[in-house]
Amino acid sequence: MSKARLLFVISTFLLFTLFSWAVWRDAQREWVTYQRQFAQSLSKEERQLAPRGIQQIMVPALHTIDRCTTCHVAMELPQLALAEQPFTAHPGDYLTWHPLDKFACTTCHDGQGLATTMKAAHGEVPHWEEPLLRGPLVQASCGRCHGNIREIAAPLLVQAKTLIEQRGCYGCHTIQGFGGTISQDLTDVGAKPHLQIDFTFVEGEHTRANWLFQKFKDPQRIEPGHPEETPPIPPSAMPHVGLSDEEAQALTAYMLSLTGEDLPASYMVPAPPEPVPLYASTVDRGRAVFQQYGCVGCHGIEGRGGRRNWNAITSEEIPPLTYVREGYTKEQLIAFIQRGSQPIPKLDPHGPTPPLYMPSWRERISDDELDAVADYLLNLAPPPAE
Repeated sequence: MSKARLLFVISTFLLFTLFSWAVWRDAQREWVTYQRQFAQSLSKEERQLAPRGIQQIMVPALHTIDRCTTCHVAMELPQLALAEQPFTAHPGDYLTWHPLDKFACTTCHDGQGLATTMKAAHGEVPHWEEPLLRGPLVQASCGRCHGNIREIAAPLLVQAKTLIEQRGCYGCHTIQGFGGTISQDLTDVGAKPHLQIDFTFVEGEHTRANWLFQKFKDPQRIEPGHPEETPPIPPSAMPHVGLSDEEAQALTAYMLSLTGEDLPASYMVPAPPEPVPLYASTVDRGRAVFQQYGCVGCHGIEGRGGRRNWNAITSEEIPPLTYVREGYTKEQLIAFIQRGSQPIPKLDPHGPTPPLYMPSWRERISDDELDAVADYLLNLAPPPAE
C-alpha cells in the first residue's frame, strides 16, 4: 500500500471517529437528555406531541428571546404540577395572566434566556449580572410592571414600601421622582452594574441581591469608608436600624424591582389613587408630613435623633428635635426648614466631610405642609411638669 493511500485511510478513520464523537456528544447535551427522559415518561400517543429540539420564545416588544422551555418542557401542563424539575408545570395560574408568547420567562425570572445549559441559563456563571430570581425574590419582577402591588401576590413589596416610609428612606434617597437628593437615586438600583458595586466586604455570592441584603443588615460593614484617601471617605451614612432578615429580604426584593426599564405601556399596571387622608389637627398632619418626606431617616422617630453623621461638629450625630421650641419660634423654624443647613461644619478640619446635611425644602414642601410640620415639631417636647 502506497504512503498516499495509507494516509488517506488514516485520515478517513480519524474523520469518521471525530464525526461519531461529535454526534455522541451532541446527543448527551443537557437539554437532549431532559427531553429524552420526558418523552420516555409519556405514552406512545403522547410521545408524538412531546417537544423536540431547541424551543424558542420571541417577544419583540420586550426585546426578549428565551429558550427556557427547551428543558422546562411541561411548563404549560397543569397535570404535572407535582412533578420534579425540570418536568413540573408552572405553579399557580400565573401563565393565565402572563402567557409565555407575550411575556416569555426571563422577563419575570431573570437568567440568561439564550443559553441551553442549566448553569448558564440560570445566569449562575461569571459576568452575567441577572441570575435567576429564586424563592420570594421572584416578587421583585412584579414591581417592574405592577404599581398595584397591594392587589397582587407580592407581600414582600408591600412590606418594603411600608418599611421605606417608616424608616425615612425618602429623606436621603429619591425613588421614581420622589425623595431627597442627599444620597444615591435608587430609581434604577436594581440594574446597577457590578462594576459600580464594591463587593470587598460581601460574604458569599457576589450578586446584586446579596450585596443589597448585606448592606441593609449592616451598612457600615459593607461600606466602612476609606480614611486613607484624600479627601477621606467616611463610612456609609445609612443608619443601622437593626432590620430582621425578613425585612432586609423585603427591601432587597423591592430594590431589585427598581430597574428603570422603559417597558411598553401595555405591560404596565398603574397604582390605584391613594385615598385622601383626614387629620384631626395640624399636629397630626405635621406628623404625617414628617414621615412622608423621610425626616425620620435622619432625625429619628418622633425627632429623637441619634443618627450618626460622621465628623459632624454636633458630636457626630444629627441633633434631636425634641426641644426645638426652646430655640425657635414658629416663623424661625419655618424659615430654617426652607433654607436648610449645608455644609455641616467638620469636627476634625482634616477629616471627611459629614455626609448628611439639611437640604433646602423651599421648593419641595407646600406652605400648608410647612405650617403643619412646624406645629408638629413645636409640640414634640413633653408638657412642663405642674
